[in-house]
Amino acid sequence: MNLIFIIIIVLFQSGFVLAQSIPRDHFLYQSRKLLYDAGKDWQSLTVFGPIRFKSNPERVLKTLNSSNYFDGQIGFDAGNKFYTFYGSGHLKYKNHYYGYLYPTFINKTDKNRQPDVRNNFINNQDDQSGIGYENSWVILQIGRGKESWGSGNDIQLALSENSGAYDYFLLASDYGTVRVRYVYGFLENVKTNINRYITARGIEWTNKRSLMIGFSETVIYSGENRSFDIGYMNPISSHLEIELNSRLNIIGDRNSNAVWQAHLDYLIMKNLRVSLNYLFDEFVIDPDVEIGKEHGRAYSIRLAYTPIFSNNHLITFFSSLVNVGTPTFRHGIGTNNFVQSGRPLGWYRGSDGQELSFGVNYFNNKDLIVKIFTGLLHSGEETITDRIFERYSDYLRGPFPSGEVDKTYYISTNLIYWFKHNYSISSSLHWSQDIRTIDLKLNIPIFQLFGR
Repeated sequence: MNLIFIIIIVLFQSGFVLAQSIPRDHFLYQSRKLLYDAGKDWQSLTVFGPIRFKSNPERVLKTLNSSNYFDGQIGFDAGNKFYTFYGSGHLKYKNHYYGYLYPTFINKTDKNRQPDVRNNFINNQDDQSGIGYENSWVILQIGRGKESWGSGNDIQLALSENSGAYDYFLLASDYGTVRVRYVYGFLENVKTNINRYITARGIEWTNKRSLMIGFSETVIYSGENRSFDIGYMNPISSHLEIELNSRLNIIGDRNSNAVWQAHLDYLIMKNLRVSLNYLFDEFVIDPDVEIGKEHGRAYSIRLAYTPIFSNNHLITFFSSLVNVGTPTFRHGIGTNNFVQSGRPLGWYRGSDGQELSFGVNYFNNKDLIVKIFTGLLHSGEETITDRIFERYSDYLRGPFPSGEVDKTYYISTNLIYWFKHNYSISSSLHWSQDIRTIDLKLNIPIFQLFGR
């Protein structure tokens, strides 16, 4: 108890900064991703996304002569067959606490959600909100949101920014070159009152200049009327140690689904970024005994080359390859699959697929971002995007991707323009053989930064 009391005193006497996640449609979020590719600001680069507000707002607060502030924005997104209202709000209180709220409403339902008959709007299952506090070495946060763990831009495997939101607690520590993170949360209640949960833990080492190495474990577990499992509440325990020593609230080794990942980010010659993620779901320890079986695995790699980086222009050419095995992210119990709110928790195509893409990014280091990219996607019949709670069929080696393969070639463009400091407009165009979409987004602040 004395140790816990001392830790609490240290936390509350430390200086805190605003640190909640930045909305991914925000200009700051997108520009930070491009600057990381160019080798800038690597002292804040981390495996444990999404990107967070990193700067201490003391300069702004000094101008306001206040330790408190609140600001927010609303936006409008129009597409071919839908339109969305969304917003964001950030709160800082007495230099210690922060809060955030990102509501989203959309007039198009998905296959797992019924519309709100009162106003024809539904929650897009992407609402995010929470409270927390942070100092120079620790984050404590509770709320609703999503984690995105992995090296490189847009090649995350198990946890990504494309998933549905969920409720969770976050604990993170920064010890300079070593950082750790732990999350524990509730995903959803499905079928015959089956509760689904998520827990993850990870560690990374960085020299804050050119190299970052990380390791992580992510676990999904579920069960009818199953409660929070105390065995997973230890941030430094591993899934195998907990399960094999019968420390779960359901005895046995078939009631949880874990994946393990290695992450690497390496900056070569200051303008070539190499990002790699490698994931194991199931191991074939002895191929002579487990005859004909294969590992459940996935990997992603991305190269980003920035030949031009000046005060006025940043141009980056990039290519990426994502490969996720046929049985990966599925489990013997289907409710332990890596999905949330009808969508994959990780790679947007789920599993049983491969995607190769190329593109170019432009940033004028001020108010304009342009992205153009193209790719080829191969998707098999057993992708987790279909039949989301279906168990894997087997772990026997077979054709990859499985069954009748869907091959899709696509071209996409995105443009974001930020004008008058707080106003932004963005548009995107996506073309493939079977899908053609045009989206237009308008982001308008409804209240400016203020304090008291």
